[in-house]
Order: sequence, then structure tokens, then C-alpha cells
Amino acid sequence: MSDKSHTDLGTTEIHKRHRVMIEGGQMPRARVMDQTVVDRMLMEGLLTLQQHQAAEYLMNQASRAGLYTKSVNYKDMNSGGERVSDALANEDLMRYGRTLRLVERRYGAYHKYLVEEVVIHNWDITGDEKKMGVLREGLEWIADRRMAGGRNPMRHIRK
Repeated sequence: MSDKSHTDLGTTEIHKRHRVMIEGGQMPRARVMDQTVVDRMLMEGLLTLQQHQAAEYLMNQASRAGLYTKSVNYKDMNSGGERVSDALANEDLMRYGRTLRLVERRYGAYHKYLVEEVVIHNWDITGDEKKMGVLREGLEWIADRRMAGGRNPMRHIRK
């Protein structure tokens, strides 16, 4: 028998640095519950579940838009080495920009900046209550406008 430094239940390093939940089942495994700053904010009660879901929605849009580093797609190049598809301004990038623009139109450029820095770039602002209020407002607006449909179906009827 050999002494393993890690198992499916995580390493001791992970258990020291993060909050870990052990999932049951036939093959138990560890799940890190606080990978990002917004995860920790949710666990500490600084964000509501709806605000956290709005942050995850924005992270998903950023990932789909290619904001995070990814490898070159050699499949979509022609013989001259030029890219055929995967344009710089793809539809997913436009959706990501429109979501942040909603926040900017409603609250201003600072709200947009802060939401993007905290959610996408993992900026920890938990010590500043004023910034936390700005973040909460921005995430609430994303949740209301993007995740709940965002439009009143009766908007064409004037009172």
C-alpha cells in the first residue's frame, strides 16, 4: 500500500484553503464551494442567491464569448494560415457586452466597471460596504432584466 497525498476527496491543501463539501454516492468526491469571490460572498451572506446566479450568468457569457484564454483553433484555418471563422466580434461577445451595457445605462459606468471587475476578474471588495452595495445593485439589475425575461409583455399597452 502506498501513501497517497490526494484522493477523490481532495488534498489537504484544498481543505485548508477552501470550504469543501463531500458529495455522497457510490463514488464520493469533494466539491470546492468557494472557488470564486462571488461564491465566498454568497456563503458569507453578502449576496443573495439571485445575485449570485446573475454573477454566474455573466461568467458563463464571458466564457462563451472567449474572454478567457483559449488555444488556437487550427481546424478553422485555411491553407494560408488565416482564420476562416471564430471572428473577434462573435455573437456571444456581443451578448456579454449588451448585458454589461444594461447595467451601465441604468446606473452608470462605475457600476458596470465594478460588476465586471468583481465577477470576471475576481476582485475582492468584501471590506467596502459602499462597493458591495454597487455590486448588489448591478447584479440585481442583471437578474431582473436578463434572467427573468426582462420585458413586460404588456409594454405596448399605454395607461
